[in-house]
Amino acid sequence: MKIRTKFIISLILLVLLPAIFTLFITNNFLSDNFNFVHFFDTYYDIFDNFSNISAEFENYIDPYSNSPEYFLTDHFQRDALKDFSSTFLSVEVKENSIPQFTTYNDKIENLSFLERWLFRSMDTGQPKIQYSLNHHHYELPGTGTIDVMLKIDSSRLEVAYKGFEKVFFFLYGAFNLFLLTLLIAWISNPIKRAIRRLTYTTNEIRRGNLDAKLSYEDEDDFQELAKSIESMRQSLSTSMKKQHILELEKKELIANISHDLRTPITSIRGYVQGLKDGVARTEETQREYLDTIESKTYMIESLLNDLFDITRFDTNSIKLNKQVVNLKDFLTDCVDELESDVAKIGGKLSLHFIIKDTKIQVDPEKLMRVFINVIENSIKYRSERPLEVIILANQDDDGVFINISDNGIGVTDDDLAKLFDRFFRSDLSRNLDIKGSGIGLSICREIIASHGGKISASANDSNGLTISIRLKGYDEAPQL
Repeated sequence: MKIRTKFIISLILLVLLPAIFTLFITNNFLSDNFNFVHFFDTYYDIFDNFSNISAEFENYIDPYSNSPEYFLTDHFQRDALKDFSSTFLSVEVKENSIPQFTTYNDKIENLSFLERWLFRSMDTGQPKIQYSLNHHHYELPGTGTIDVMLKIDSSRLEVAYKGFEKVFFFLYGAFNLFLLTLLIAWISNPIKRAIRRLTYTTNEIRRGNLDAKLSYEDEDDFQELAKSIESMRQSLSTSMKKQHILELEKKELIANISHDLRTPITSIRGYVQGLKDGVARTEETQREYLDTIESKTYMIESLLNDLFDITRFDTNSIKLNKQVVNLKDFLTDCVDELESDVAKIGGKLSLHFIIKDTKIQVDPEKLMRVFINVIENSIKYRSERPLEVIILANQDDDGVFINISDNGIGVTDDDLAKLFDRFFRSDLSRNLDIKGSGIGLSICREIIASHGGKISASANDSNGLTISIRLKGYDEAPQL
């Protein structure tokens, strides 16, 4: 529950519950249900029932109005003591203004411990003050008179009122304090628990424990903060995992690059040393040595270019020079450029398309790089059969798709999912001692992704590999 809602509920309860408590006090709830507080409630009983008490006394006296001597009898005294005598009420009978009988008792009886303590704590040394609630005056034959009076002891009422004030304000204060304590606990305890949970998780994150998952199901003001902290933890965890993977890739990169550079450099050094030592004495041998050195430098240059591209993709610094090109013309140019490389090893590169004038918006140089890398992989991983590479292009409602299929050695199902991972090389390529850095297809993935497309790999019926590329088509906006 939101803190604001709790505060509103608390304010309502702080107003309503004390009012209800006051009603319980002033309507004899305590005296009716708890024996130790009836003394001060009686004060309210008397004033709430003045008219009833006076009427009852009137009804009791009225039948004996014609024989007032009855009020001097023991029978009347017993009834008066029983029915009209209490802590505050008393019946007094006077004959010729001389008191003959009274039910007033100087000692207050039937008090609980709390009432006795309250009564003793009051100033009881004040004069006794009484006034008549009901007064009947009777003239006797001759010169005699009889007065029957129902009296209220105002002194005791004052003591009761003061006692009631003390008890009432004490209970009222205690009740409000108890209520306020409960409401504060109701509001603050969830806040403290939430802060402890959030603090624990943030401290764990600060210590580097990114596995300290924060599960927060309470729908309160801290829920969004908890979600943010958990999202931050997940982001940090993902970032740390990526960083760890990058560190491993960096180490693997250094190892692979060191290996891939060492081989051509060693070869170059050997041929240079051969030229210096005069091993290549004929012009033809010398040209062969120089051609080998040149090809090795091209190999080093290609490797360094791949590394440079990987770095630019990692830093998002690569820029695309997009142009609107005709897909059919572009693929024809690709085949023309790469056909000779395939033919050198006795293979064949062919193009099939089910498209007409389909246009795409791409960076031609970067997309050409994708085809070069894929075709080079087909050449590297060819089987003993003559290599056949088929490029098939088609179009649907989602754009264009291009399949590049070969009949090479293929890859296992487990390796298909890893084929575009950086520096990945299958066990088969390692066993066959096929040279390569393992970053060619990862560069292809980055280039296609930067164009908003997708690239995937699958096995084909020729036991080779099919690389599938999907790109968005280009719709020319109508000119107005």
